[in-house]
Amino acid sequence: MPAIIEPETIYVDDLPGIWTPVQWELTPAEREMELEAQATASLLWAVDAPEAMLRLLLSETDIERAYAPPPGYNPQEQGEWNSRLLTFQFKRQVRLNKVEREPDYLYVEYAVQDLGAWALEVEPEQMTIWRL
Repeated sequence: MPAIIEPETIYVDDLPGIWTPVQWELTPAEREMELEAQATASLLWAVDAPEAMLRLLLSETDIERAYAPPPGYNPQEQGEWNSRLLTFQFKRQVRLNKVEREPDYLYVEYAVQDLGAWALEVEPEQMTIWRL
């Protein structure tokens, strides 16, 4: 029997995703191996679940180094920006436009840079994704 999706518990917010892989000294070979092994997966984990699903379905998981905070970065919620830390962001930006949440229902809309607007509707036994 398939699992039941609980829309009420799916985390959604409008903060941009960032990620710092390790915060200790590595040799150049260790650093490269660590980045290749963790960067994309960890950044996907840092964003909310509907955005991660949309990015995976659209194959929009390419990342780049972030030298400055992305638009919408909130230091009170995400911590002060430290430019000395190795930090990544997605190359193509996604912006949360709308969230509607009811018992057993979640609706979110995202604007995907250069790809238009997309909507996700999540109910306990189905999820629908479409381009607006």
